[in-house]
Amino acid sequence: MNKTFIQDAFGTAAKTYEQEAPVQKWTAHLLRQYVESLDLTNVSNILEIGCGTGFLTRELMEVFPEATWTVTDLSTDMLETCRQNVAVEATFQQMDGEFPTLEGPFDLIVSSLAMQWFADLPAGLGRLSDLLSPKGHMVFTTLGSKSFQEWRRCLEALSLPVGLHDYPTLQQAQSFDLTGRAIGVSSRIKKQDYQNGLVFLKALKSIGAQSPKSGYRAMNTKELRKVMTYLDQKKDCAMTYEILLGHIEGK
Repeated sequence: MNKTFIQDAFGTAAKTYEQEAPVQKWTAHLLRQYVESLDLTNVSNILEIGCGTGFLTRELMEVFPEATWTVTDLSTDMLETCRQNVAVEATFQQMDGEFPTLEGPFDLIVSSLAMQWFADLPAGLGRLSDLLSPKGHMVFTTLGSKSFQEWRRCLEALSLPVGLHDYPTLQQAQSFDLTGRAIGVSSRIKKQDYQNGLVFLKALKSIGAQSPKSGYRAMNTKELRKVMTYLDQKKDCAMTYEILLGHIEGK
């Protein structure tokens, strides 16, 4: 996982992210609804991992306006954009959420569609869990293995390399070993329509999500045209996003 490439990609996308991220916005609201269903009390300190431009930050600041917020992201450009988009005072810090450099405890740790960029998700979750207060909660969303299955099938049908990351299945996520902490994970499917394959690829680039897995050989122009022709023959270009929603409680 090339974190420098990811950092640069999201930094470049900071200005276009808000307009090109409907799934991210939908997922942030989903996470908010789940957090509200927990009916949490005495939430004083909140840590957010991978704030982006602030979809989740804004949602949850409405729920916990009096809490002390620490908002982090790998990209300083995303952090600055988030800072401009929120109305509640917070501490903004550049940080790789997979390797937190903060000290807890936090009553609530949240993250929406950022942890798919962790090289070792269970290990990263374990390190973040150690920052929870005894009665704290961590709620996160990440991508599951069914995500972009249409794109994967297209490339496999054309015998072309697949650069998608290997996201965990629901069963794998439910069995993560977090040194004694229980993890609850559920799955949601979100279908997103795109005009064609090229629009889909441009959308990924505009939100900084075009980083392929390590060792991927990028398609050449001829191969890319072949893919676009294949997708244009279909009635639509809907892509599946599998959203895994996880919940971990402090010890």
